[in-house]
Amino acid sequence: MQQLRTYSVLCAYEMTRRAVGDGNLKLSVLINNFNYGQFLRPCIDSVLSQNYPDFEVVVVDDGSTDDSREILASYGTRIRSVLKENGGQASSFNAGFDAASGDILFLLDADDAFLPGKLARIAEIYDHNEIDWCFDRVTTKEDDQPPGELQVTLFDKRDTLRKGGFPSLPVPTSGLSFRRALLSQILPMSVATDVVLSDNYIKFAAAYLGRGAIIETPLTFQRIHASNRYTGTSRAKTLRPRIMIATGLELARRYDGLQALGKSLVAGGIAQTTSLLKLRSEARNTVAGGPFGQDAAIEVALMAARKRLGNILRGGQS
Repeated sequence: MQQLRTYSVLCAYEMTRRAVGDGNLKLSVLINNFNYGQFLRPCIDSVLSQNYPDFEVVVVDDGSTDDSREILASYGTRIRSVLKENGGQASSFNAGFDAASGDILFLLDADDAFLPGKLARIAEIYDHNEIDWCFDRVTTKEDDQPPGELQVTLFDKRDTLRKGGFPSLPVPTSGLSFRRALLSQILPMSVATDVVLSDNYIKFAAAYLGRGAIIETPLTFQRIHASNRYTGTSRAKTLRPRIMIATGLELARRYDGLQALGKSLVAGGIAQTTSLLKLRSEARNTVAGGPFGQDAAIEVALMAARKRLGNILRGGQS
């Protein structure tokens, strides 16, 4: 059962340092960057200005061709830079995890930023609760200030996930954090040069593997701009089905208890792009050689048909 707790934090966050045991937890912030030089400095500065006593900043540059690497070099030893060839966001997650040494790891896209006090406040939540992950919601208003109080929902939907249900986890990459032991069961993840396996895979895996918390009040700024690779773009509609299918197949391949969820995600992706007449052949092609076994195609096709019919009733699609 979910529980709601509210944490009050005094102005200027003078109490947070004592509340987290003077920094007993070491934190790592993993920033992934590809050609976001125009946003990179405010992103890094938002982390370096945090008031938590023990954290590191690991920036993975995924083969940028703009001025990103010159910006990284200007920080010297204040950050740890990992420079690699372009391999996609998933490969950056993997490389950042390998380079990090913290007990708690935070993900951050290079075009976003942390609000003041985020690290200390989330460390406090880990310190006071037996949780494996913590996700905080984001704001898209650049001038928003951190809230005086946090609404924290303790979250355990492992049984729901095993039965094939997928709870809503509406938090993007920059709002995600994990204990090292949990993230080591998720990463490394399969890589792709485009947005295929992304934060959806990480979030569902985390919710299946452990108990967590969702902070309902934003502690992260998400920047919406013309260069976004997915969020708010026209590409999102075409990429979404691919992401659902890839996520479903990978979750089922990696975790025995997520077969039902995997089938549901694959069926949902197929339903968004395939006509009723072609559902059976598309399901057969999609699951062939995958983690579900030879008899899964009919089951996935039937699930996709139900979803497709629902789409038709809601939106008049054919």
